[in-house]
Amino acid sequence: TVTIMFTDIAGSTALTEQLGDAAFRSLARRTDGALRACVGEAGGAVVEGKLLGDGMLAVFTSAGPAVECAVRCLAAARGTGLALHVGLHAGDVIREGGDIFGGAVNLAARVAAEAPAGQVLASETVRGLALTSGRVAFADRGPRSLKGFSEPVRLYQVRPA
Repeated sequence: TVTIMFTDIAGSTALTEQLGDAAFRSLARRTDGALRACVGEAGGAVVEGKLLGDGMLAVFTSAGPAVECAVRCLAAARGTGLALHVGLHAGDVIREGGDIFGGAVNLAARVAAEAPAGQVLASETVRGLALTSGRVAFADRGPRSLKGFSEPVRLYQVRPA
């Protein structure tokens, strides 16, 4: 069981068109380095097996550090001039080589897709696990119907406390 964090650069297609391929890739690489540093400092691990374009997938052994890392990732990306969509979910995964699979991974990706630019959304599972961490606050964003899932999932926006 792990806490899963997906990040995605907001508006990357438009930014590529606006800045040009080389300039956007340079900015994306700088952002990737900043996010990897946040993940490492929080005790997480980037999953290298997934090809996510301008996104990142990371796993953590507990929810508190994952949630705090997600908030720091938003700030790190802002520092490079970019906004992120960030989603968190926790659950069991299947590990194969350098990759992870399973319904929990799929749900985490859907949560990230629901996150507005510059925000972190977490599933109710993550909120329950990290509720007493004290360093973040959770704002209820209500149940959402997520593609591929038969039941709505309650999501929470994560902010610094």
